[in-house]
Amino acid sequence: MKSPPCLFRVGFRAGQSEELTEMGNMLSQRHRPFRAALLAVFAIATGGAAAYANPSFNKPVYNPDTKSYFELFSPSADDPKVTNVKNHGAIKFTDAQKLATSRIHKGVRGRLAVIPNEKVHEFLAENLKPDVSAWIGLRFYCRFKKLMWVNGKVLKPGKDFAVWGPQTWNVDGPSPRNDKRSSCWRNSRDFYLPVHYWPMSDGFRWNANGYAKEWNALIIEYRTGKP
Repeated sequence: MKSPPCLFRVGFRAGQSEELTEMGNMLSQRHRPFRAALLAVFAIATGGAAAYANPSFNKPVYNPDTKSYFELFSPSADDPKVTNVKNHGAIKFTDAQKLATSRIHKGVRGRLAVIPNEKVHEFLAENLKPDVSAWIGLRFYCRFKKLMWVNGKVLKPGKDFAVWGPQTWNVDGPSPRNDKRSSCWRNSRDFYLPVHYWPMSDGFRWNANGYAKEWNALIIEYRTGKP
């Protein structure tokens, strides 16, 4: 399922940051993946307790369509002293990327997950039960005004699959209800906005957050080619 057309527009304010004023205010709101949306609505209606009380941490699950394993990984999930990973082990995108590539499953090194279509998106929702914010392998490069996956593929708005938040694509902060927007700074040529999933209880949508934001989980993909 493809997202509606959109444009990248970059505005400037004198003496301030370079603002990403719009990436399409209807990037994917009308084309919400149906099953994942129903799961998210159910999680919200039940306070998240019934549908996503126990996210499946650190347990790779095989996807026959991509021929790869996906893992919702948290550095603190296996610590018996930790009762809620949301309060422990938060890491930035750069550290999440290093952590993903340092992990090996069935002899294959991991990477931050690439989500090419709705079917993979729904697979993650149903199998990983991710009621936490989690990094994925997508970034918005400010210099080029492009979204790029860790495998080098450019995400083309309006053509490729995308599932952005209900209000905007670039909320800055811990909640999709924040009014602040993440920005690209004019004096940083290599600056980017890292992308993550909001929790299931917040709709399980993508968001490009601030450069220094930290989350407690990441989704790793192991391209094994077979179970």
